[in-house]
Amino acid sequence: MAPYIFAKRKGIDITNLIRTARFLSEACDLVFDATSKGKQFLIVGTKNKAADSMAWAAIKARCHYVNKKWLGGMLTNWPTRDTCYASLFLSPPL
Repeated sequence: MAPYIFAKRKGIDITNLIRTARFLSEACDLVFDATSKGKQFLIVGTKNKAADSMAWAAIKARCHYVNKKWLGGMLTNWPTRDTCYASLFLSPPL
């Protein structure tokens, strides 16, 4: 977040809106280009306050989404997770 912070006053971060708007615009362009090529997105937002509105936006955009708690590493560490799950389900009962 440091590059987007303009200043700090009384312990409150003040956002640099010019820089934030520029990078947000670039991100929107990248998403638009990717979706026009048929790519799909997974939107993840598990904060309680934002879960419902994030789910609504994802449904409206026809994206996959996760708005409940989920296991860390499900995307970044899938091969390891898959091996662990397989060993759990294939092991004989105790």
